[in-house]
Amino acid sequence: TAVLMMERMHVTMPLAIMAMSITILMALSLGLYAASKQNTSGDAGVMTLSQLGLALPNFWLAILLILLFAVHLQWVSAGGFPGWSTEDGGGLCAGTAALILPAMALAAVQTAILTRVTRSAVIESMSEDYVRTARAKGLSKQQVLWRHVLRNAMIPVVTVMGLQFGNLITSAIVIENVFVLPGI
Repeated sequence: TAVLMMERMHVTMPLAIMAMSITILMALSLGLYAASKQNTSGDAGVMTLSQLGLALPNFWLAILLILLFAVHLQWVSAGGFPGWSTEDGGGLCAGTAALILPAMALAAVQTAILTRVTRSAVIESMSEDYVRTARAKGLSKQQVLWRHVLRNAMIPVVTVMGLQFGNLITSAIVIENVFVLPGI
């Protein structure tokens, strides 16, 4: 069984890595934005969006993505995996393109969670004494955010990222079935 698992990881691992990359990029951007715009309509919008992301099952989002991008717009195929080698009729570009929609479906819930964690960690770090000291020394709000706050706020964020990667691999099983991918 271990040999069969390793054969199927050639799809599951790139899918999980792509989903984690999307998660990190989106969640850090949205979390920092929401924290820097605390108690504004931008913050409320990001938190509403993250609440929707938490409430939406990833398999249902996958079906909606197929309906929109494969059926209506016809930008991508509805499922299947062409392979990583050109001998299989695929290639690196074709294989990556086949994993974009599944990665987006996997990343939605994880992005919502990590956005909320990032926002909370940044807001908590912004209330520390070293932030007031840095501002008193003449640093701008953006300089303080990037140099001091983000470094300290990343401790819980990176911890949650590690936990999420394991969850992405297990969640990939359902998404691979929806997109007819030959993964685990």
